[in-house]
Amino acid sequence: MFDIGFWELVVVAVVALIVVGPEKLPKLARVCGLWLGRANTSLQAIKKDIAKELRAEELQQALKKTQDLSVLDDIIESKQQADAPLETTKDQSEVTPVEKAIQNKQTDDGKR
Repeated sequence: MFDIGFWELVVVAVVALIVVGPEKLPKLARVCGLWLGRANTSLQAIKKDIAKELRAEELQQALKKTQDLSVLDDIIESKQQADAPLETTKDQSEVTPVEKAIQNKQTDDGKR
């Protein structure tokens, strides 16, 4: 991520030693380490929240696709029912006397 070599770190340490002084340098190093740790913790929490939100969005999209497919299945089913032959959708009250006679004849032939 950062392209910092050994010699760059040595230069930063020497400048810090000259600017801050040898008495305050350990305390400064401790405080800097603490701040870096807090920044790292905050960064990890943000990454976790973003990943959770992305996962929730993916689940919502998958659920929406599933619901869309069920709507399409309902449309297909209603289309198939509309295209079904009229004989299969007739009620017994709609059966004509001629059809009743044919049905009776068929059941009588089946019993013999």
